[in-house]
Amino acid sequence: MLIYLPDEKVMFMGDVIMPYLGAPFVEEGDLQGLFDAIDVVVSRNPQHLLHGHEPLTRVFSSPPILSHLKTDLRWLREQVLTAIRRGDERTAIHESNLIPPDLLANQLDAYQPYYILREHVIDRIYDQNVGYWEANLQGLAHPGRIDRGELLVDYLGLSEAQIVKAADRLNTDGKYAMAADLLESAQVKFPSSNSVKRAKRFAYLKLMEKSQNTDPFKFIIYSGKIGEQTPQINAESAK
Repeated sequence: MLIYLPDEKVMFMGDVIMPYLGAPFVEEGDLQGLFDAIDVVVSRNPQHLLHGHEPLTRVFSSPPILSHLKTDLRWLREQVLTAIRRGDERTAIHESNLIPPDLLANQLDAYQPYYILREHVIDRIYDQNVGYWEANLQGLAHPGRIDRGELLVDYLGLSEAQIVKAADRLNTDGKYAMAADLLESAQVKFPSSNSVKRAKRFAYLKLMEKSQNTDPFKFIIYSGKIGEQTPQINAESAK
């Protein structure tokens, strides 16, 4: 929803620019629709932009920034589509660290908005253009946590201590998502293990720390995995 107040030169944008192109839990989000909305904002050229959430107002703060962002996201879309046609895995596309050639040189004010959106734009484009069966054979079969737990313990013969040691090494190397995934599978076989719970909690705390300033949905999900309560921000504590 876009509401323009010409006398005040203010545009209210609702949730037009959501970093997830809609909520990440449902199949929605239209990148071209975002581009069209940016065109409307740029054509009106308001002095002030007010989004549905304060952090968005702070980051996506002006028509020039949105104009740069559109250029950068169009470049990103072409790169992702090319990678999909090449048969690249989603992980490989993320790990290629796609940054438009002139973004850092000429568009520094658009870097943070681009960075916040990049991961979710890649996921949305990939999801819309790849079928059930992905390039890495994901989707052909459906192994779950129990299967992976059996692989680790019953077939590879790993002990609780060995798994925790591997998770600690992953955490030390900053591979928190891999550590968390390993420990989720291991907990199926060692549900009462304090060492597994301790390593798992550490991995999710680091994932919370990593996403706290850029991805509130991830922050909420990671905190829920370990039952971590976050303090409520109210008017008194904010003073």
